[in-house]
Amino acid sequence: MKKLIAIVAFLLMVPASVWAQNTDQKSQGLGYIFAGDGMHGMGLTSGFGGEYIDKSGLGVSAEIAAAGFRSSAHGNPNFIGVGSMDLTYHIFHKKAQSYVPFVAGGYTIFFGQDTDTPGGNVTNGVNIGGGIDLFASKHVGLRFDVRYNAHGGRILWASYPNSSEFSFVAFRIGLTFR
Repeated sequence: MKKLIAIVAFLLMVPASVWAQNTDQKSQGLGYIFAGDGMHGMGLTSGFGGEYIDKSGLGVSAEIAAAGFRSSAHGNPNFIGVGSMDLTYHIFHKKAQSYVPFVAGGYTIFFGQDTDTPGGNVTNGVNIGGGIDLFASKHVGLRFDVRYNAHGGRILWASYPNSSEFSFVAFRIGLTFR
């Protein structure tokens, strides 16, 4: 787990030092909603989030989602809550603001009845991913991203009772507002 956190931190810091640009970018806030498919039987994942990005491209984000809609195994529904707090880096381009690639990673909490942890229905984990925001207008755009979610506990224990760890990748598409 410590190695994964170190890799996430490294991946978030490298772009800041390598792709430093003078874009005259201002600090901004972003909001977004998303939906997508998760691998390994997770099914539909959907939620919303927000980000604050400073003029260098570094930012922080928080999101809340539900994973596992309409998916079941062994007759048990897969449905858990997923929340995250992340560090982000957006790569602003000097000439074009219509597309903004980004990387993100940070802390994830899995919660709900289908998580199994001593002392409660909460499992802690991490996420890492990236994507691109494509802005069709000044304030509204499409967001495409991929997230890998990992944890040290058990989630989806009712559907996968023999899996001690169940990590998944979510492919997401959404709307973003700035």
